[in-house]
Amino acid sequence: MDNTRISLRPFNISDANNLFAWANDENVTYYLRWNTITSIEAARNYIQQVVIPHPWRRSICLDDRSIGYVSVKPESGNDQNHRAHIGYAIGSDYWGQGIVTKKHWWNLKI
Repeated sequence: MDNTRISLRPFNISDANNLFAWANDENVTYYLRWNTITSIEAARNYIQQVVIPHPWRRSICLDDRSIGYVSVKPESGNDQNHRAHIGYAIGSDYWGQGIVTKKHWWNLKI
């Protein structure tokens, strides 16, 4: 996979069709903390009400088309140890291609 085709960016309402394409797949959503998206309208609502307000959730894009997401959720910690939960999902059509495990992800700013 050519790394230049992969990017992270904020979600837009216009991503609803693409989000629906992977977020209605129970194989993708099985281990997520949110339920499978069952309609494009639900995808729009989810983006508008949950995703856009989230300060650290980004769309994983292939050629600027949403194929998944990554998010960071701060967890409790003390002054010396800062903790966060990092979650991600990617459409099953893209599994096994190394998109999420590419080293360049760790250099991208969310």
